[in-house]
Amino acid sequence: RGIAALAALLRLAHAIGGGRAENVSIPSAEIAPKVWMPVISIGAGGLESKAAASIVSAWLGLGGRGVDDAWIYSNQEAVRGAIALSGVPRESLFLTSKIPGCDDAAMYIEEDLEQLGVEVIDLMLIHAPRPSMAACVEAWKTMEDYHRRGVLRAIGVSNFNAQQLAELLASATVVPAVNQIRHNILEHDDATLAFCAAHNITVEAYSPLGRAGTRGDISGNPVIKAIGGKHNVSAYQVAMRWVLQHGHILTFQSSSAAHQASDADVFGFALSDDEMSTLDRLQGPFGDSPHIVV
Repeated sequence: RGIAALAALLRLAHAIGGGRAENVSIPSAEIAPKVWMPVISIGAGGLESKAAASIVSAWLGLGGRGVDDAWIYSNQEAVRGAIALSGVPRESLFLTSKIPGCDDAAMYIEEDLEQLGVEVIDLMLIHAPRPSMAACVEAWKTMEDYHRRGVLRAIGVSNFNAQQLAELLASATVVPAVNQIRHNILEHDDATLAFCAAHNITVEAYSPLGRAGTRGDISGNPVIKAIGGKHNVSAYQVAMRWVLQHGHILTFQSSSAAHQASDADVFGFALSDDEMSTLDRLQGPFGDSPHIVV
């Protein structure tokens, strides 16, 4: 586990070529003892929930094996069907799901298992720290019980900041394996990243390619585009590589098989230390990047 191990894994993937546009070959990172997770998963929800079946089918057909879902997406039957039609053995998949909050944790875990048609979920997250941290402390005890029984191979959280993680850890017997947070070149919570690193919590980025109207346009950012041009890759590929090269993992969304393959083709190049430093400095209000010469 940890950033150093993942960085070494990325160097190996770069050395052997990694993914290619016609297919994907995704290395895995150890997020908990003996629990290995692909460093890139496909997101089945959010803005593209209705297309969950085609999104998952395309990803599995390309060779991807990480699938990110959630109770709140209301698409578990579609994801279940796509997995069944793919012919990929369950043991070859890594399935992430999320309970919506901290109330009624056991009920949502049981419903998710039933709707996905599985006996074990590889990684279960609390989707958000609501309605209160007191409720989340109790929900975590429930998650720990399911984890001890082997129903949840690993457990974690989503959208928790450093203070909320500290409150959870005060009474936890199992440290969250993952904190899934919105994280990209133009938007990152450095205090939470530092807390996760200090407590060996793997950061999983969602929206690694940015979101329109939040903190800027990654695909149109001239600095990111210029760095991509040096490596003959897209701005999106640079954005994905930046997340991974920092030692994090990620989940992303695309309904197109071609775009899935292209965006995830990030193991055939590496960003230099200077390029990483330049990208680190791009964060700003609504993507107003500083004037940086590349």
